[in-house]
Amino acid sequence: MINYYGEKDNYIHLKFGDCIKAYNFTKDFIKEYPLFIQAYKEYFMGKSRAFNNALQVINYIYNNEIPVHLYFNFTDTPVKDREEAVAYFIRENDKDTIYEWELNK
Repeated sequence: MINYYGEKDNYIHLKFGDCIKAYNFTKDFIKEYPLFIQAYKEYFMGKSRAFNNALQVINYIYNNEIPVHLYFNFTDTPVKDREEAVAYFIRENDKDTIYEWELNK
C-alpha cells in the first residue's frame, strides 16, 4: 500500500487545481528521472522553465510513463488515471463552473 504522506513512495499531491501541495521522490527515482525531478521541483517552487501549468506536468508524466503516483489531497483518494487527473484540472481551473456546494450557500 502506498503511503501518500511518507517517504518510501513516489507521489505528487493534487489540490486547489494544481500539483504543488506536496510530493515525495525516493533516491532511486531521483537517479532514474533527473530531468523530470529538476523540472518538477522548479515548477513546485514557481520558477519553472519547462512547465507552465499542472496539465503540462500531468501530460509529461503520462506521455513519458513516469512512474509517480498522483493523489487528490483534498479528498484523500488516489488518482485513477490520466483522464481523471485532466478532468480535475479542467474543472478546478474553469472560472465559469458553478459547483453544487456554491449553490447551497
